[in-house]
Amino acid sequence: MKIFPGVPKYQRIAMAGAFVAVAVFALSQQKERVQQIGKMTLKDERPQVIDGDTVGVRGSAVRVVGIDAPDDDLPHLKRVSAQVLANLVARDGGLVCSTSVFDFAMRRENQCRTNAESYGRLNLACRFQNNSASVAATMVAQGYAVDWREYSGGAYVELMQKAASQRAGLWGIDYEGMRQLAVRRATLPRNCQVDTIKK
Repeated sequence: MKIFPGVPKYQRIAMAGAFVAVAVFALSQQKERVQQIGKMTLKDERPQVIDGDTVGVRGSAVRVVGIDAPDDDLPHLKRVSAQVLANLVARDGGLVCSTSVFDFAMRRENQCRTNAESYGRLNLACRFQNNSASVAATMVAQGYAVDWREYSGGAYVELMQKAASQRAGLWGIDYEGMRQLAVRRATLPRNCQVDTIKK
């Protein structure tokens, strides 16, 4: 089967060459962007809290990597989670976010992937500025977010299980909603089987 039937061979070769050139350029730009993000550290004493796992830090939208807080499908829980994070940020002097502060020691398995960006947000680990506590671990331990295995490598599973058993935070408000969110985030996608998990 020919791609672009009726197009002369020399034009198909030229189009293929242009496609390869664009793909190589796009990959080099993505690699450069990933390297820039890898060296980035963002500090903000008054970040904007968007929801329980997303903040605006120095004008950049940052997704706290490794966790998932309720979203628009659970609006009653989303509001509470966002307010709790906002209170913690205000109490603990803001945030420091980068790729280098992720709790590697807490991981029980390799992560499937950690894209530098998703949906226009930087995927970074964040700590509270005054006490250096992990935002991800704190939100999960207090029951306002769940472990997202694909990105955490299971780092926060035990904290989540303890919060659920104690009906802490959102687990005490809507246990079934949080349970369903936790089940969805515990499942690896089809393209991330155990034997293909990357560091």
